[in-house]
Amino acid sequence: MTNVFLRAVVNPALAPHTLAECARALVSCGTVVHNQNDADLNCSAITCVLSMDRLIAAMEIVASCAAGVHAAGRAYRIELMAADQTDLPDEETLRSIAVAAHGAFAAPVYVAHRRVPAAAWAFARPMPWGRKGLSVGQSGPTLPFGGSECRGVAIEVGAPTVILKARLEAVPDEALVRMCAAVGGADSGFSDVGAYAAASEADGTSVVVLEYGDLKRAPLHRALAVLDIEARRYGGRLGAAALLSHVPLDALLGVLNANIGLNAQRGQVLETHLASMQQRSR
Repeated sequence: MTNVFLRAVVNPALAPHTLAECARALVSCGTVVHNQNDADLNCSAITCVLSMDRLIAAMEIVASCAAGVHAAGRAYRIELMAADQTDLPDEETLRSIAVAAHGAFAAPVYVAHRRVPAAAWAFARPMPWGRKGLSVGQSGPTLPFGGSECRGVAIEVGAPTVILKARLEAVPDEALVRMCAAVGGADSGFSDVGAYAAASEADGTSVVVLEYGDLKRAPLHRALAVLDIEARRYGGRLGAAALLSHVPLDALLGVLNANIGLNAQRGQVLETHLASMQQRSR
C-alpha cells in the first residue's frame, strides 16, 4: 500500500494537550513523524505517514481533535503529499474530504493542487504564511461558508515539501521582503524554495519561513547561507532555525557535511538500525 504524508498546520497554535491528543489518536492510522508547537509562528504542526486506505480516518481524527470549539479564530492548512502524483486522492475522494471538512470545521474550504515549484507556489497557494501566521491568499473558497468563526481550511495536494523557519536577529522589518526575494523569488536561483516573511509572535523578531520542494536541487543549507549573507548586509545575522515538518535523513547528513565537514553515511546513524535491533531482541 502506498504511503501518503498528511501534514496539518494550525494557527494560532492548539493547546499542547490538544495537539498531544491528536498525535496519540493518529497513531491508529499511521506513523506520526513530526509533532510540535512553534512560539515564533504561533502554530501547531503535525505530520503523519499513512496508507491511502487510512486517509479518511486520519482526516476524521484531525477534525475531531482540532475542530468544534477549537475552530474559532483559527486557520487550518492540511496538506496531502506523495512523491508520485498518481498515489494522491482522486477527485471524488478529495471532494468527499473537502465536504467533510466543510461540515466539521463550519468554515470555508479551499482546495488546490500544487503543480508548480515551491517559489511560484508561494504566490499561488490558497493559504500562505503571512506576517501574522497563516493568511488567506487571493483565491476564492472552493466551498464557501458564510458567517464562519473559523478563518478557513485549505486542503493542498502535491509532492512532499519540507518546512523550516529561521529567525533573523537585528534585521530591520523593511529588509525582510527583499531577503525573501533573494532566496525564494523569481530571480533568486532557488525555484524549489518558497520564502515567506513573518514576524515572531513571541518577541517581534523577523522570521523567514522556508518551504523546500526539492532538497537535491536546493539543499537546506544553501538557502540558509544566502539568508545569512543578506542579513549581514543589513547589520543583522541568521539566528536559530528549526524544522516545522518531517525531513529526509539524507538532507540532514548533507547539512552536516556542508557545515562541519562530517561525511556521515546513513548506516552510521544509530536510529537507522533500531527496527532490526528490536527484532533481534525478541
